[in-house]
Amino acid sequence: MEKLLNRITTISAFAIAVIASIFVLVAAMHGKEYLLAGVENQHSLNIAFYITYFMLFIIAIALIGFTIVQIASDKNRIKSTLILLGIVAVITVIAYFTASGELSDVAIRLNTTTGMYKWAGTLLNIAYIMFFGVFAALIGSVVYTKIKK
Repeated sequence: MEKLLNRITTISAFAIAVIASIFVLVAAMHGKEYLLAGVENQHSLNIAFYITYFMLFIIAIALIGFTIVQIASDKNRIKSTLILLGIVAVITVIAYFTASGELSDVAIRLNTTTGMYKWAGTLLNIAYIMFFGVFAALIGSVVYTKIKK
């Protein structure tokens, strides 16, 4: 199974590299007028965005698929992944309920909704909790190794 995944990954990476090389060569051969044509002709610019969206979608699907296959291959990974997802869910709930729902003056001037403001506060709280959690784990590991010696 691992050989198959490595082969698929290698072929996919090679195909993306070939496509990117073709785009770079076309842009290099036509030079400045090719790049400026996209500004004058919005249709070609839209096609480039759609190609980018499509490639990002394919990459996201491949990433999620490979992750699920790797997790499902081992029962211990399933257990540790579910525990990790539970911890992240608890942190998200705590961060959501501690986030402020009152709009500031700047948020009112920017026509921000209370929901957007609350979720922005939630994401900031998650970042703070994660940072301090990693810092506490680092300090804890240093103290543990000193005590163990």
